[in-house]
Amino acid sequence: MLKRTPYLKQLVLIIVSFLSLLLFTHALFGKLGYLELKKAQDQNEDLTRKIEKLKAENKSIMTEIKSLKTDSKTIEKIAREELGLVRPGEIKITTSQSGERSSTGEVSPQ
Repeated sequence: MLKRTPYLKQLVLIIVSFLSLLLFTHALFGKLGYLELKKAQDQNEDLTRKIEKLKAENKSIMTEIKSLKTDSKTIEKIAREELGLVRPGEIKITTSQSGERSSTGEVSPQ
């Protein structure tokens, strides 16, 4: 019976070691393990950065909307640049994009 005790101790040690290895592996690679946690944290940080960027963009757009609704200088700038409007009595002079002149050599008012 004295010889069984070391054998049982070795068996218990092997079982405990194996279970410890399984627990460690699960803690590292499992569904809720360290690697998954790290991946979720990285994804969370990335999404937080995107949210902050979108908030800044949204604030900029809201400022532009407010300006377009209330600031007459901004409205006039848009009307002139994008719509090609002019004030009464003004003459609009345009040039071609490629730098070519019209066949008559004149600048056409619009």
